[in-house]
Amino acid sequence: MCTVSWLLNESGYDVFFNRDEQKGRAIAHPPQRLSQGNTSFLMPVDPDGGGTWMATNQHGLSLCLLNYYQGDIPELPLISRGLLVKMLAPSTMVSDVVSTLNTLHLGSYAPFTLLVFAPDLSLSRGHVIAFQWDGHVLTQRPSIEPMISSSVAFSEVMQARRQAHNTIMTEPRTVAKAWEFHRSHVPEAGYKSVCMHREDANTVSFTHLRVTSEQVEMVYVDGSPCQNSEGVSTMLARHALSLKLAASDQG
Repeated sequence: MCTVSWLLNESGYDVFFNRDEQKGRAIAHPPQRLSQGNTSFLMPVDPDGGGTWMATNQHGLSLCLLNYYQGDIPELPLISRGLLVKMLAPSTMVSDVVSTLNTLHLGSYAPFTLLVFAPDLSLSRGHVIAFQWDGHVLTQRPSIEPMISSSVAFSEVMQARRQAHNTIMTEPRTVAKAWEFHRSHVPEAGYKSVCMHREDANTVSFTHLRVTSEQVEMVYVDGSPCQNSEGVSTMLARHALSLKLAASDQG
């Protein structure tokens, strides 16, 4: 139950994430600055599992995870999918993400879609990479914007939210329009709208990630974005790598 969209520009990219959760779930902590080895990264923290749904690091590599409710849940004891994102967060390049995924026993994770934004991704370079684990096999799939996850009436929800995206995100596509899209109630406030409202669940946070050649910034809005437009900003300085990275690098 989430919606992810993005904007590519000449200096980098922006990512926008509505996180939808069941009412009564513990409130997540705003983005934390963490480190592993020589890499610092930012991620909001889910207190229930200690993982996250979104992360970015000082190299400019970013990750977003959506639940894939249409897949088959493995029968093995499961590890939180959020811990997978935390594990991958220090990755330097896309090939590192691929290498780690190939060594993991994914049968310990419920189905998911993982979006990977390369460090040098821009309007003129590369594309957003999407991997999907359906409970049986990991495949690469097209990253069609916006990416949507819903446990309820998936086809209806996808159609409604993509129609809202097409209506709001007209040229020129801007950050202001992206915020408007993620606050929107089209066709009305309910299970189909991007800012989602149901009796049992709703949009609990909105995150705007901006990656440029100089820095990484994560703006976190706690609560439904239709009701709260004030965000907390956390930043990291970009670390210049000696390696020439490719946004299309997949190992």
